[in-house]
Amino acid sequence: MAKRAVGARSGGRVTRRRGRSVVALTLFGFVLVATSVIWRRTFGQTQSRRVQQLERQRQDLRAQRSQLQREIRDAASREKITATAEQRLRLRMPSDSQVIVIPRSEIPAPARDASK
Repeated sequence: MAKRAVGARSGGRVTRRRGRSVVALTLFGFVLVATSVIWRRTFGQTQSRRVQQLERQRQDLRAQRSQLQREIRDAASREKITATAEQRLRLRMPSDSQVIVIPRSEIPAPARDASK
């Protein structure tokens, strides 16, 4: 009889529903945690693929850079420059009789004034 009175005072609510709500909240929490774990793993895999792609791109750029440096060295060699100057600019190497060597004269260093 006391239980009926308590039930009547609480607006007719049955206390068994409280157990169902705890189970429902627990299941909802589990689904929420599982969803966040799946999302995090998916995000991590996507980021891992992106990092690998950038690393491959970095290696390709390094290889391209070394190739370009090699081409610059080859193009700046004396043989290539001489050949290009002869073909494009129609220049030629002067003979020994056409070369004038001017000796370098020593310029005395300016005297420092000790009074300053």
